[in-house]
Formats: sequence, C-alpha cells, structure tokens
Amino acid sequence: MTPVGTKDATPTRSSITGPGSGAPAPADPTLDEELTEITSGSLLTPIPPGTVIQLDPLGIAGVDTGRTPSCDNFAFDFTWQVQSPYPPDGVNLVWQFIRDGDVIEVAAGPAGEQTIGCGLLEAENRGSGPITVAIRYRVGAIE
Repeated sequence: MTPVGTKDATPTRSSITGPGSGAPAPADPTLDEELTEITSGSLLTPIPPGTVIQLDPLGIAGVDTGRTPSCDNFAFDFTWQVQSPYPPDGVNLVWQFIRDGDVIEVAAGPAGEQTIGCGLLEAENRGSGPITVAIRYRVGAIE
C-alpha cells in the first residue's frame, strides 16, 4: 500500500537532536491556521528492527494538558527525523494510522511531516537494524 502523502518538512537544529549524532532535528510541525494549538512537545524513541511502536495522540494531548480534548476537529501534526543511524541510509520507517479497525499507511521515510486525527499512530521499523527517531508534535482543535 502506498502512503497517503508525506508532507515535505525541512529539518532544523534543535535540542532534541541526539548528542554527537550529527542528525538534524525534525522541522517545526505546522497546524492549519483555523486550529488553535492545545499543546506541543517532542519525543525521542528507539525502534528495534521489525518492531512497531504505538502513539496515542489524544492520550498525549490529555497528559500534556490534564484534560482529554474532543475528537471533533482534532488534529495531531507531527514531524520526524531519524537520528540514528545518521545518515539514514537503508532505513525503512513506515507510519500507519489506525481508526475504527482500519489501518492506513500515511507516511514513510527517514524524515517528513503528517497530520492525523483521533486514532492510533504506529511507527514501524521495517529495516534490518535499530533506529532512533526524533518526533515533534503540535496538537490543535477548532475551539
């Protein structure tokens, strides 16, 4: 299955870049202008080969703000950049969105940007070696 569409994202230098990695940090995520930002943050996560990690955007927003936002008009915009190995030659990272039992491949590659709504987000390392991925996110809603 082909990804729905990975937005272009220009990596930047930032404090979430791993020490000594030489990798750029992910770009700043962009929310649609009609959305109000609820929260934002960053994650640095290792993903062993053949492993899937799950992120719950609604849960992340709830932890960050102390309240769970409504799924109505909810957007989780995230950018990512593989930190290790760097350069990310041979990395096979795929992002999937799961909602109501449907699994949709929404993005792929060592860096990029994507926006999803309520549901689970999965990052799958389909490569043969371990990777570490830096993720930046912004959560927004129409309020």
